Amino acid sequence: MQVKKLVSLCALACAAMAGSAHAALDSTQQAMLTEAHTNGRVVFISGASAVQKGFTAGVATMFQAGTPIYFANDNTKNVDSNDFIAVAGKLASAQGGWPVGANAIVIYRTKGGSVQGVNPVARGESIESLNVTAATCGTLGSGTEAAPFKCSTNNRVPDAGVSDVAPALFTNPANTEGEVAAEQLSAAELADLTARPIYGLAFGVPVTKTVGANVKFNRALVAAIMTGNVGTWGQVAAGESGDMVICRRVPGSGTQAVMNLWAGNYPCSAEANLPVDRDGPGSYDGTDFTEGAKSYTGQYVVNAGTDGVVVVENSTSGQVRDCLNKAVTGGTYDTSDRDGNLVKVTFNGAGHKAVGVLSMDSLSSSTAAGNWQFRSIDGAGKMTADLQTGGTPVTDGSSLTGTGKFPTKTVYENGDWDLQGWISFNMPSRTTGNKKTLLDNFAAAVSSPTVLAGISSLKNVAMAIPGQDTPFDFTGPQVLDAAYVGNNQCAQYNRNYND
Repeated sequence: MQVKKLVSLCALACAAMAGSAHAALDSTQQAMLTEAHTNGRVVFISGASAVQKGFTAGVATMFQAGTPIYFANDNTKNVDSNDFIAVAGKLASAQGGWPVGANAIVIYRTKGGSVQGVNPVARGESIESLNVTAATCGTLGSGTEAAPFKCSTNNRVPDAGVSDVAPALFTNPANTEGEVAAEQLSAAELADLTARPIYGLAFGVPVTKTVGANVKFNRALVAAIMTGNVGTWGQVAAGESGDMVICRRVPGSGTQAVMNLWAGNYPCSAEANLPVDRDGPGSYDGTDFTEGAKSYTGQYVVNAGTDGVVVVENSTSGQVRDCLNKAVTGGTYDTSDRDGNLVKVTFNGAGHKAVGVLSMDSLSSSTAAGNWQFRSIDGAGKMTADLQTGGTPVTDGSSLTGTGKFPTKTVYENGDWDLQGWISFNMPSRTTGNKKTLLDNFAAAVSSPTVLAGISSLKNVAMAIPGQDTPFDFTGPQVLDAAYVGNNQCAQYNRNYND
């Protein structure tokens, strides 16, 4: 199979969910879905939302030209429109015993984040999925990437998973899902997963524009904020004041696991610092209520003047961006609790000061005129996606202002930016046959520097990992110059490869 066709499997996890066109599935499309189900050609992948933009690249090349149909969940229900996406079509190349032209459906779930690409995958648990059938899709949408057909959800057992860090790092109490923290995988359950790092992804520290440009962030300060050892912005820098809002992800999110590792060395050390408690004084109320057509299991109400840390948890990276934006403007948005149930967030008043964590594939949302920007480490600088007067253009098309170390492509490739996740592709022993062939091809393809360099949303923020057992060249551009010793993400990170 050609690499350009393999990369299309990266297209599973998201598209812009805009559009309100209405069109029913036609008879050919209905027959395509029915035949794919009848012959077992439905693949379900669950996991990381931080990498969902990369999954949009090349989707049409997985299927024969003119055949792909796009699907998403109906966001009029108690789920976010970015939680599920699927694509169906006629395969452009053979996948084991599935021939060229065979109808297939690939579903990707991001709801709940990375841990949903680990625990239910290892345990063979049936979890919420998109129900892509002729009977359950097509009332809303038109089947395009911009206006996908909307479908209801059902439950399926995932065939594979994607996580921002290695499965072994999803331990409780901080890195497993659920309002009551789920049990972590046993040694036997971990052993059932074939988990391979497929690429490295840079993460960054987004900060609202309401926090002064003079504030100098470093690893120690970010760690103090994220673990609750700093309570107000007045404790950070002269001239600053106000509550410290943390827009973070729910436990079980790979993005949150990346920050927990970098800021608190959790779970790699017995002396690790845990993230600050969501249920401390501040914003969260877990009382059920109904508003309009939506049923909520709780709400965050963020007021000014609490003189402390206010934690707002979010199910997806997009909701972290919502949190940062609403902190500045005021207003409401919907997110989900640790069990995946709908939660309402309300920022009373404007001008709150917030900090969060996002993967650098959110760089396009970090604009000079926006409500938040990625900040430098060891300095007081900003990194934005747009070139601006007085800024210093860099090779990834972004602009740098101020001082410090920035997560540019060059800095990350050189091994000088260690706020990162190693994206893991996790396959259980029960996934065999044609599905395994298709998924193995996917994992091999997206390990390739050439493939990563061709994905617009990843080429400046993701790097191939040196020393992988694949036929691709792991030297030169688009390859990390550093790696964890023995691929163990709790081990030392050494800059010792392509210097």
